[in-house]
Amino acid sequence: MRERSEMEYKAALGVQVPVLGFGTWLLKGDQARAMTAAALDLGYRHIDTAQIYRNEAEVGKGMAESKLARDQYFLTTKVWPDNYEAGKFLPSVRESLDKLGVDQVDLLLLHWPKKEVALAHTLDWLLEAQQRGYAQHIGISNHPVALMREAERHLGSGILFGNQAEYHALLKQDALLAEVRRQNMLFTAYCPLA
Repeated sequence: MRERSEMEYKAALGVQVPVLGFGTWLLKGDQARAMTAAALDLGYRHIDTAQIYRNEAEVGKGMAESKLARDQYFLTTKVWPDNYEAGKFLPSVRESLDKLGVDQVDLLLLHWPKKEVALAHTLDWLLEAQQRGYAQHIGISNHPVALMREAERHLGSGILFGNQAEYHALLKQDALLAEVRRQNMLFTAYCPLA
């Protein structure tokens, strides 16, 4: 039997975050359930999903099947821009939690900016979700430098935990990475192999 290696962690704003996460984009149905459970069994300790992936319920079942205690893995989900409305944002987050079978995610992100909705509004709703206990930490995804700076002006520094964006050898994103570091945020790279 092969020995499993221990997951590496990186400290971000005082939190130990697994350096390698299991992304569930494109996983559907029973495959999403089985692969999530298998990933946790193999030693992954960061699961990443999103409302638009339409697999949160299956990912939740996979997490439950893994038999790991909730505090043994880091869970991220993302709010889809269609839910960036006063009456939809918080109910959509509550629905995500119900589908995932958890009371709280470790990280809740705005999935993409939506130019038709002021960033200040989405940030306020995101902050309210955190204040209600729906998320331990909040952040953004696919937000460029200008919007990161706007977010910092609106919320202040040290509120947003991180930014998740595509990053690999063909798309280095040097300016984005520099801004993430300047704001002392976590940077999560998706599609790291392009």
